[in-house]
Amino acid sequence: MSSNSEKRKVVIIGAGPGGYAAAIRLGQYGLNPVVIEKAEIGGVCLNWGCIPTKALYSTTEPLGNLESWRGRGIELGDPSFDLEKIVNHQLEVVNSLTAGVEKLIESNGGEIVRGRARLFPGPKVRVEKNSGGELELNPDNVIVATGSAPIELPGFSFEEEGVWNSKQAVKPDEVPGKLVILGAGVIGLEMGTIYSRLGSEVEILEMEDGILPGMDLGRRFESFLSRELKKAGIKVHTETKAVEHREESGENLVVGEKDGEAKEYPADKTLVAVGRSPVLDVLAEDLDLGTDDKQYIPTDESCRTQKEGVFAIGDVAGPPLLAHKALRQGLIAAAAIAGEDIRGYKYVPSVVFSDPEYAEVGLSESKAKQEGYSPVVGSFPFRASGKALAMDATEGMVQLVVDEDSDRVLGGAVLGHNASDLISEIGLAAESGLTAREIAATIHAHPTLSEAVMEAAENVDGKAIHTSNR
Repeated sequence: MSSNSEKRKVVIIGAGPGGYAAAIRLGQYGLNPVVIEKAEIGGVCLNWGCIPTKALYSTTEPLGNLESWRGRGIELGDPSFDLEKIVNHQLEVVNSLTAGVEKLIESNGGEIVRGRARLFPGPKVRVEKNSGGELELNPDNVIVATGSAPIELPGFSFEEEGVWNSKQAVKPDEVPGKLVILGAGVIGLEMGTIYSRLGSEVEILEMEDGILPGMDLGRRFESFLSRELKKAGIKVHTETKAVEHREESGENLVVGEKDGEAKEYPADKTLVAVGRSPVLDVLAEDLDLGTDDKQYIPTDESCRTQKEGVFAIGDVAGPPLLAHKALRQGLIAAAAIAGEDIRGYKYVPSVVFSDPEYAEVGLSESKAKQEGYSPVVGSFPFRASGKALAMDATEGMVQLVVDEDSDRVLGGAVLGHNASDLISEIGLAAESGLTAREIAATIHAHPTLSEAVMEAAENVDGKAIHTSNR
């Protein structure tokens, strides 16, 4: 293989949301980065995660609303779908976005190299090009943005015919009659929602004692969402450990264990959705970045590692493993390299595309107490929202957590239709130090779901108009 060495200002390893955002911003700064990507531009998010999942979610949404439409006088007959067309639509969305990102990198002065990178002390980057040959780069700065990969459970090898990881589940060639999902986290609930709409019998096994472990739902949110999952026909078995996947008499089975008792769950497909781990095979053995016991790379607030000139962003830099956090860190790292000042962040919103959606940001009431605040909670149910009633989308509510002394918004949560969009207003308020009274004093268009945020802010002071006050 041929080899050559080049001096560059910045090399980015990985073109997911963090890597491509850093590349575009560095190009805007005039630093013309080199982006190394072994697979597809856009990484997991654009190709196998966020975007294709939401394409499936939105495409199947009508199937989850049939009873609502019938109740409002719309009859559509027996529903049917063409899985091939659904997947093709998803691919069109993905291809449009990835092509657009590639053009943006290049039009802003970035260069894309397809290949497998290896990072050595120096920093020095060696690339085995997909097209053949080697390239050695000696940059002033390197951004590690290699993302994460699905965790494989013992007894559930991804090599087995009936076992899926999240990547395989988003581009199916068939809809399984019986789908068993291991893990009631974000991926588990989202894929459970999608496949339930498509007609699968969905059962979810979760080791913890509730859904969405790691998120701070609170009892009201968790009980409400659990009830809605049950209404949709999704069975969730908590405190149940997945033991093994086996074939018996031509049938695939998942063996779960609860309170020492084993139970078998028939499964045409088994989706392992128990989390993700950082991809660090890009790091040479003699490059010590101080990875912690979970193998995340520790960084400072500017995304710098302990090695001069080496930055880490996104999933490799630790939780939360979210595309929007990676993107923001990409902009922060790019600014640090360019010597520019950019605002950091305090809170990262989390969203679950279940049905209804759930989203949270900032501090919950319990966490606010732990941090020494005197929190008060304002809430507003969607059953009191004119827009939600008109849409027959009255499930859920908006909740704000506010510091009693300063009236400053500390965080909040939304369960309901378009929660993924509504959470941004609460995030803006918490990040910017806005008060509940400032939200309440802002005129919100009527009729909209966003009025629920305004009313929750009014409810903090016991002055909501369209619901009983606390």
